[in-house]
Amino acid sequence: MKWMLTKILDLKISYKLMSVYLLVTAIPLIFVGVYLNSGIRNVVLNNAIFETESNLDKIEIRLESALNRITDISDLIYLNRDLEALLTSEYNSTLDVYNAYSRYRIFDDYLRYYDEIENIQFFMDRDMITDSHFIHANANTVAQEWFQEAVEKRGRISWLVMEEHWTKNRYLALTRSVYDQQNQFLGVLSIYFSSDKLREIIDPEIHDAFIILDENEIVYSNNIRALDIDPQFVDALFSASSQGETLFDDEYLGEDVKVNLRRLQPSKSLMNELQIATVIPVESLMEQPSELFNRGYWIMFTALAISILAFQIFIKTFHHRINTLKLAMGKVARGEFNIKPTIAGKDEIGEAYQELHKTSQSIQTLIDEVYVHKIKEERWRRKQKESEFKMLSSQINPHFLYNTLEMIRMKAIVNQDKEVALLIKKLSKMMRSALERTDRPIPLIEEINLIETYLEIQSMRFGDKLTYQIDVGEAITDFYIFPLLIQPIVENAIIHGLEPQVGEGHLAIQVKAFKNYFEIMVRDNGIGMDDQRLAQVQKKLVEGDNLDGKRIGVRNVHHRIQLYYGKEYGLSISSRLGHGTTVKITLPIIK
Repeated sequence: MKWMLTKILDLKISYKLMSVYLLVTAIPLIFVGVYLNSGIRNVVLNNAIFETESNLDKIEIRLESALNRITDISDLIYLNRDLEALLTSEYNSTLDVYNAYSRYRIFDDYLRYYDEIENIQFFMDRDMITDSHFIHANANTVAQEWFQEAVEKRGRISWLVMEEHWTKNRYLALTRSVYDQQNQFLGVLSIYFSSDKLREIIDPEIHDAFIILDENEIVYSNNIRALDIDPQFVDALFSASSQGETLFDDEYLGEDVKVNLRRLQPSKSLMNELQIATVIPVESLMEQPSELFNRGYWIMFTALAISILAFQIFIKTFHHRINTLKLAMGKVARGEFNIKPTIAGKDEIGEAYQELHKTSQSIQTLIDEVYVHKIKEERWRRKQKESEFKMLSSQINPHFLYNTLEMIRMKAIVNQDKEVALLIKKLSKMMRSALERTDRPIPLIEEINLIETYLEIQSMRFGDKLTYQIDVGEAITDFYIFPLLIQPIVENAIIHGLEPQVGEGHLAIQVKAFKNYFEIMVRDNGIGMDDQRLAQVQKKLVEGDNLDGKRIGVRNVHHRIQLYYGKEYGLSISSRLGHGTTVKITLPIIK
């Protein structure tokens, strides 16, 4: 991941700008277009499916109502005793038969009041005169499959597609055999479903719709071409339907379609079933939206091409101006300040170039007018800092004091005062170390030896009231530090922490090394400080005023450390009233 980020950062700005444009604008715009096309396509198709399902609900309700009405009429005819009387009565002449037909107005009444019925015909077993409704079932009629099926079912209803006897037109028809009260066969009743009624039910559907009987024969379609379609289409319909699907894909008249299929079981008919199918032509349905989308794509890609061209021109101009700025910066970096005042354009790049020109002129002025003065001033300040440090680290430096102490020690020896002589010897040793030290780093072990000598002198002064412990690891004895950094801290702990305390006082010095630095901890169990006093000491510790006291104090040590080692090093103080004080000195490891 880091490698990839580095590679991206190393690319030229022109490549970055073009990449950002493509990633943020062009590619998302194309994806949005494709997504909207697919999304709206699905919305249009789903709306068509929803509308088709709604229409199918209406078709199913109206068709079922018409079928039930025809079934009810067949029941009324089946139970009608006048029909039995008409077919079983004896007639003396043909005129008597015609008069009997004329008096039987039931068929005509049904045709008049129910538009679902195209015609009603009764195929009589008795050899009587035939008219439009009553037809003698001759040998040819009896041999037909529909007639035999009706006889076999003995009064049960069947639905089939059959020819009307007189017009030879094919209709969806209800057939059932009829018997008299003595269960003697009278004939077969046929009620033909009106084609006009089917047209009224189906034609409002905007897509091609079919009514199919028993998964075999198309009864009606609002598209005449559908009556001559490949039988494989019907087989495919019911192959998918047998798997429980009511909405599935298929091919119809050479086009991919979605088919919505419903099943309708006519009442009182156990062997027959009607299927209602609606075909949704996907490509035709999407033709107009696709045309709009194609125009939208053309406009989008044209706009993208123009925007990419304009962006390329912008990048080229931008790149040229950046190069001009880069060349001018290179000249200034090489000390050539004679660059032209401006470049074309007043945008940020133009402003940056103007600022570069001002900077170059300012540098030229500084070089011409104050270069020598600045160098001299910097040298003076460096020497001043060095003198200040030497002054800070040499506040304990009177040579005459060392000579005087040596004379006093000799007199103590002459007078047989060994304790005084030892005390003066240790003090003399300490003074000699102070006199011989410079402002350069010294081994840490030498500073520790100086502290130990100092503590021995203080122990002789305070007696049993002062004990001390120095813990220095062997691995850190070769570290280097500047002189007189620890002694002022130890002295401060004795004077301000242990001396005012009643009872025994203890001082501990511990050195700990870490990876790049080490810490010197100076702890005492003296009187300590409350929070207010500690805050005051810590505030004074970070004040930057020059030190002009006569002793090297805590603040003096802190500023010496930061002056030479940096702001991340120095002193930190923690204290609790009545529990003592801890001063931590943090220094870099120098060997």
